[in-house]
Amino acid sequence: MIVDVGPAQDFEERHFRLVTAGGHEVGVLRWRDRFFAVHNRCPHQKGPLCLGVVSGRLHGSAPGSMEVDDESPVIACPWHGWEFDLGRGEALWEEGYAVKVLPVRVEDGRVLLDVGKGRAV
Repeated sequence: MIVDVGPAQDFEERHFRLVTAGGHEVGVLRWRDRFFAVHNRCPHQKGPLCLGVVSGRLHGSAPGSMEVDDESPVIACPWHGWEFDLGRGEALWEEGYAVKVLPVRVEDGRVLLDVGKGRAV
């Protein structure tokens, strides 16, 4: 089922907008003119995931170095700091945990979610 959640221009860059789609609260994020959609429930302890901090993924190319990959956004749960890759939904530090992500696209300036095609937690 495709759900229209509004005009793309209404989504502020790097901030989640919470919508209801398919009976679930979903956070939709605009990141460098790409869109991501995730369920607003952390699989760790069911916290409000989309109220957390969004940033680029940190990685190091050598010991003692840290760089931000601004092409790969992550969300950190506000309750315990668990981080999830917004593209795949996978937890960064604990294999086996994932948040459900939904396919999202923009057509004719409208943001559309495919609520029947998400990756399960």
